[in-house]
Amino acid sequence: MIQTTGSSRCPLKVVAATTLLVLLMLQGCATKNTARPEFQLPLSPEAQLTYDYLVYMDYRTRLGQAYSGLKTPQTINEVAKLQKEALTVLNRIIAAEPQEKLYLDKFALYWTSQQIDEARATLKEALAKYPDSRDLNISLANTYLVDNRNADAEAVLKEYLIKNPEDLIVTGHLARIYLEQKKFAQALDILKVIPKEKRTAQIHYLHAKSSAGLGLTRQAIRSLKKAVEVKPDFIEAWGELAYMHELEKDYDSAEQIYTKMLEFPDVSNHIRLRLMELCLKLNNPERALKLGIEGPRNKAFMLEAAQLFISGKFYGQASILLDLFAQQKTIPDSYYFFKASIAYEGEDDPGKALGYLNKISPQSEHYDRSLQFRAHLLMDLKRNKEALEIIRKGEEKFTEEANFYLLEAGLHSEAGDSKAAKDALLRGNANIPGHTQILFQLGVMEEQEDNLDQTLKYMEQIISGFPDHADALNFIGYILADRNEQLDRAMVLISRANRLEPDNGYILDSLAWVNYRMGKYEEAWEIIKRAISLRPKQPELWDHYGDIAAALGKKKSAAKGYRKALEFKPKNAEQIRKKLEEL
Repeated sequence: MIQTTGSSRCPLKVVAATTLLVLLMLQGCATKNTARPEFQLPLSPEAQLTYDYLVYMDYRTRLGQAYSGLKTPQTINEVAKLQKEALTVLNRIIAAEPQEKLYLDKFALYWTSQQIDEARATLKEALAKYPDSRDLNISLANTYLVDNRNADAEAVLKEYLIKNPEDLIVTGHLARIYLEQKKFAQALDILKVIPKEKRTAQIHYLHAKSSAGLGLTRQAIRSLKKAVEVKPDFIEAWGELAYMHELEKDYDSAEQIYTKMLEFPDVSNHIRLRLMELCLKLNNPERALKLGIEGPRNKAFMLEAAQLFISGKFYGQASILLDLFAQQKTIPDSYYFFKASIAYEGEDDPGKALGYLNKISPQSEHYDRSLQFRAHLLMDLKRNKEALEIIRKGEEKFTEEANFYLLEAGLHSEAGDSKAAKDALLRGNANIPGHTQILFQLGVMEEQEDNLDQTLKYMEQIISGFPDHADALNFIGYILADRNEQLDRAMVLISRANRLEPDNGYILDSLAWVNYRMGKYEEAWEIIKRAISLRPKQPELWDHYGDIAAALGKKKSAAKGYRKALEFKPKNAEQIRKKLEEL
């Protein structure tokens, strides 16, 4: 409320406020078609201020009601109008009696309407009057964060902390900004200067997160233990502590913490699932199953818990958990999908799996995946005609689902019909232009038919949309290197692919080969040896090994490479024998 001084003025203020309230009530009773009457009585500055304040409070109430209602074009326009009118009144109040709280209200009106520049300008104006306000400084920093101006946000809080070094709330806020940007060292620097006796649970927690980000796991564990000592119900800190123990492979300690966390009220399902996962890691599936059965019976939890067992190959426990669904009046389609997975992966019974999949309704959210699964099973059973019927049904119903076209291409390729395989992929490309998997398979098929120009077109199309597609980058680079063309570009592309997948033997082979083509034999030799260590049964790599060794005058190594290549029956066997004879 607006404050006044002097006891003699109080009765007058009460009378003025009462009069204004009566007028406001009368105006509120007016019909929507009646314009709001203007005051005819001259008001003192104090009375005008009181009136404006009451009007503004009315706007706040109406805005609160509008925010809580349904969002329609009509209500959005109404909110915008109310905000504009509220700002007009609030500006008059601030001009007469500026207060920090009123500036924060004005900021909030701009902020909720996403007028970031106006919100920021309001805060800067307020900070000129209240430079040491914590709320104003934090709010200004937040306006920079939403615009990704992290350095400006940091500068605001650092300047505040120079004058208010003991403000732990702002220190924590700045530490969080550093943590979000993975500036772990900077976060730790500002946190570790706080005296130990003044560290709150939140400060200990942030100290732990900073330490963990720098790989200082044991230091993080110490900080987290202090955080939960200060605040025993600090769930986030307990969860982080359990995770840190897992990283240290201290699974017993982690299990004890997760078990303790189950005693907290409103504990999330995530904690129960983490404990179940840990039990499976400790090869204790029975305890994990007990935890699952004791958990909530909602669909989301039960399915995620079942997935944990399936991923860990504990199919019996997964099946027991899933069968709880069978006790319900309506069995969800996801039950049949998971039971099919268990029958196929755990029981090696594709026929039984098909039986479950056939029960999934065409209206189910799992129907597209069930068709793909059924096609896989039928192909495994060599029932290719039935598989093709299922695939075609999927292509018709889910025209933009790439897996159906890829399945059909795989089915035809396995049968030796490359034309039908390519036709399936081309249909997929027509329905889903630019799909990387389809384009890549088309490129591979063209390469197998020695249509390398067409292969390059498909691979170039992939990297134009997905510049970090390592296989496509490698494909282009290798073809260019093999042709001894555009070697500088080939080096750039293959090097990029190697950065994306540094332990890929095929990419390392390409890198060795482009170095060989550029005459960098020593570099090529070191790289091809590593490629061979990763892919020791690939004849092409041993062939390159022989060529590079020969270029270095290492005849014994070259002979070894060519002989090894011949062991794996390469397509160019005659050419390799000739090179071996010429050594």
